[in-house]
Amino acid sequence: MDAVRAAGRAVLPHVTTDEAELVRRSARGDRAAFEELYRRTAPWLALRLRRRCADEEIVAEVMQETYLAVWRAAGSFAGAAVDGSAVGWLWTIAARRLVDAFRRRARLAGPPPAAAPPAAAPAAEDEVLAGRVSAELGVALQALAPELRQVLQAMVLDGLSVRDTSALLGVPESTVKTRARRARILLREALS
Repeated sequence: MDAVRAAGRAVLPHVTTDEAELVRRSARGDRAAFEELYRRTAPWLALRLRRRCADEEIVAEVMQETYLAVWRAAGSFAGAAVDGSAVGWLWTIAARRLVDAFRRRARLAGPPPAAAPPAAAPAAEDEVLAGRVSAELGVALQALAPELRQVLQAMVLDGLSVRDTSALLGVPESTVKTRARRARILLREALS
């Protein structure tokens, strides 16, 4: 019976494989693992990018650049991404590609398109954040103005610099710094 189970896993390794293992297998040139990684993560990644950019052309470009970078750099993944996962590593690559796309577009045409309007369902980041912080902090975060939450999300959850956050949100660096400071003050007041 164990031999049958082992044979089944050999034929269908992706059934119990997590994304980090798929990245490691992709680094060894396993095209099927890369395709499975794409199948699992592309819908989520596209949705997350659309929340930050309403231009489908930019989203498609960033998706393509991201997965090309993942294929080329899979060997550099060590499981030490922003949140310690392959998905966090993937998002870090995508976020940086999105900032680069905004910069290219700004040089050519002007400011980036506005972000898509918030969806009725809670953002994945909000759900993750709510699960990782105390209820008191979650309430304080939700009480922040959307523009303050966006800055915290970009700088804290996505790990972007002030400069990258500025490009992502389409606001001056000084505005990012001011919003980050204001958010910290309001959180401190709410939690004291």
